[in-house]
Amino acid sequence: MGYCVSYEGYNFATETFESQLSDKMKRTYAIIILLSLSIFPFLFAQGGKTVTNDTREAYPDSLWGVLRTSELTPKEQVGIYRLLSNWYGSYDTHRTIACLKKGLEIAEREKVTKEIPHFTRSLGVYHNMLMQYDSAKMYLDQSLACAVKLKDRREEVQAYRCIAHWNYRQNRYIETLDNCMTVLRISEAINDTSSQFNALSNIGSLYRELGNLDRAEYYIRKNIDLSKKYNIPEDRMAYYELGLIYMEKGELDLALEYELKANEWFKLGYKTFEIYCDQAIAKIYTLKREYPQAIEYTEESIRLAREFSDTRLETIGLQILSTIYREQNRYGECETIAFKAWENDSTMLDTAPELAYNLAFANLQLGNREKSSYFFRQYARLVNEQNVKGFHRTMADMEIRYETEKKQLQISSLQKEKRLYIIVSVSGLLVLLLIMGMLMYRYRLIRQKRELAEQQVKQLKQEKQLVATLALLDGENAERTRLARDLHDGLGGMLSVIKLHLYGIKSLSVLPPADAERFNKARKMLDELMEELRHVAHNMMPDSLSRYGIKTSLEDFCRSVPMANFQFFGENPRLDSRLEVLIYRCAYELINNAMKHADATRINVQLTVDERLVSLSVQDDGKGFDLETVAYGAGFTNMINRIAAYNGTINVYSLPGTVRK
Repeated sequence: MGYCVSYEGYNFATETFESQLSDKMKRTYAIIILLSLSIFPFLFAQGGKTVTNDTREAYPDSLWGVLRTSELTPKEQVGIYRLLSNWYGSYDTHRTIACLKKGLEIAEREKVTKEIPHFTRSLGVYHNMLMQYDSAKMYLDQSLACAVKLKDRREEVQAYRCIAHWNYRQNRYIETLDNCMTVLRISEAINDTSSQFNALSNIGSLYRELGNLDRAEYYIRKNIDLSKKYNIPEDRMAYYELGLIYMEKGELDLALEYELKANEWFKLGYKTFEIYCDQAIAKIYTLKREYPQAIEYTEESIRLAREFSDTRLETIGLQILSTIYREQNRYGECETIAFKAWENDSTMLDTAPELAYNLAFANLQLGNREKSSYFFRQYARLVNEQNVKGFHRTMADMEIRYETEKKQLQISSLQKEKRLYIIVSVSGLLVLLLIMGMLMYRYRLIRQKRELAEQQVKQLKQEKQLVATLALLDGENAERTRLARDLHDGLGGMLSVIKLHLYGIKSLSVLPPADAERFNKARKMLDELMEELRHVAHNMMPDSLSRYGIKTSLEDFCRSVPMANFQFFGENPRLDSRLEVLIYRCAYELINNAMKHADATRINVQLTVDERLVSLSVQDDGKGFDLETVAYGAGFTNMINRIAAYNGTINVYSLPGTVRK
C-alpha cells in the first residue's frame, strides 16, 4: 500500500496557543511548554520504543491538571484539548477521539468556529483509521463545509487531503485522484508547499498501484524538484514512493536504499508512515529471499498497527507475513496468519486476492481440498474485481483539467496586473465584433434573399409538376369513368339484348341433343361474360366511390375478394375525389398483385384516416421477394408517382419466403 496522507502529528504540527491565553494563564502554560521541551528530546532519543508509560503520561497529566485547576476561556479549553489529542494521537487512538469530541463540543457550543474544521477533520481521520467509514465521511464532509464557509483555504486543502485518503480506502481511485488534483491546484494557489508535496506523492502512488510506473516516477521526481526549487529538505515520502517504484521494476537494492532512508525519518514520530515503510522493506527482503529480515520488519509493522488500532494496516502486515511463510513452505503458519487477516477484512482489493491465494495454496498443501477449492474460487473472483483498465484515460483527463485550471489561475493573475491593456483590447474587440456582426448580418440577408428566390423557383416547379400530375389523374379518372359507363351502358346493353333473344327460344326440341347442349353452354357463358363485364366496369370506377366515399367502396371491393379482410380506423370524412380514386386504385393494384404474384391465401387491408394523414396498409401471407433484386412493373411504378404527387410515401417490407407488407 503506497498511498499516504500525512497528518498533523504531535511532533510537527502542534500549534502554540500561548497567544490565545489570558495573562493569568501564561505562567502555567509556560511551565507546560518547558515540560514539553524536556520530554520531547528524551522521547526522540528512545525512538518511541522504550518510553515508559509514566514518562509518556507526564505531559498529558500536566494538561489535565491545568483543565481541572484553572479558570480557562472556551478558546483556551479548546486549545488544551487540541494539544491532548495531538499527544495521544501517537499511541492511544481512543483517548485521542475522546479529546477531539470534547474539544469539538466546546467549540460548537461556545462558537469557536475557527477550530471546528480541525476537530472534525481529525475525527474523520481517526474514524477512517478504525475503518468506521460512515462516521469518518460524516466528519470529513463537515470539516470541508466549515472550511469553505470560513474561506480558510489551508483547512480546505487539509480536508480534501483526508477525503482523498477516505476514498482511497474505499477503492474509489477516480475520486481519490480528483481530490489529489484539487489539493494540488489549491495548494499551488496559496503556496502551501507541504500540501503540494503530499498531492504529488499521492498521485504518483496511485499511478504506481495502477501499473503506470513511468508516470508514477514522473510525479515523484516532480516532488523532489519542487523541494529543490524552494531550497527545503527533500520529502521523505518521495523516497518511500521511489522505493516502491524500483521494487516493482525489480531494482531491489536501489529500492531498499530508498526505503531505509525514508524509514529513518518516519521513526522520529510519523508512526503510520513507519508502518507503511516497514511493510515495504519486508516486501523487498521477501523478494531478495532474506526471510529473517522480512519477518522482523513485518512483525514490527503488525505491532505498531495494533498499538495504533489500525485494523487495515494490521491486515496488510498479516498478509505479507502469510506470504513469507508460504514461500518458506511453512504452510500451517501461513494458513493461520492468512485466515486471521481474512477475518479482519476480506474485502480489501489490495490484500484480499493475495490472502485468498495463500489460504488456497496452504490448504492444498495441507490436504484440505475443500477449503482450498473455496479459496481458489474467492481468489478468481477478487482478481477479476481488480481490473482497473480504463482508469489511465480518466487520470489523463483529470491531469488536463488540472493544467487547464492552473492556466486559468495564471490568466486571472495577469488580468489584475494589466487591467488597462485588457480594457483597450476588449474595446477594440467589441468594435471589431460589431463590424463583423454587421458584415455577417448583410451577408445573411443577401443569402436569405437568394435562398428565398431559389425556394420560390423550386416551389413553382413543384406546383407545375403537381398541376400536371393532377391533370393526368383527372384525365385518367375521366377516361376510366367513360370506359366504365360505355362498358356498362353500351356493351352491357347489347349483351342484355342478345341474352333476351337467346332466352326467347322456347323449345330446344327441334335441335339435335349436341346442338342443344352447346346452346345451353353458350347462354351460360353469356351470363358469365355479363357478370365479368359488370365487375370490370365497377372496379374501373365504382359507383359507390363517388356516392359514399373510400371506406364504403373499399369494403365492397374487399367483400368481393374471398381472401381479403378490410379494417378501418379513425374518422370517415369525404376526401378529395382524386385522392379517393388514388387510394382505391392503389388498394386494387396491391390486392391484385398479392393474388397474382404472391399466391396469397389471406390479405389484410387497413385504412387509417385522421385530420393529419391517410394511411393504407396491405399485408398478405404470400411468398415474399428480395427488395434488392425485384423489378417493379409499370403498375407499381405509376402508383409510386401518383402517391408522390400528394407528398406521400410508400414503404415495402418483404423477404423471400416471409410475409410481405
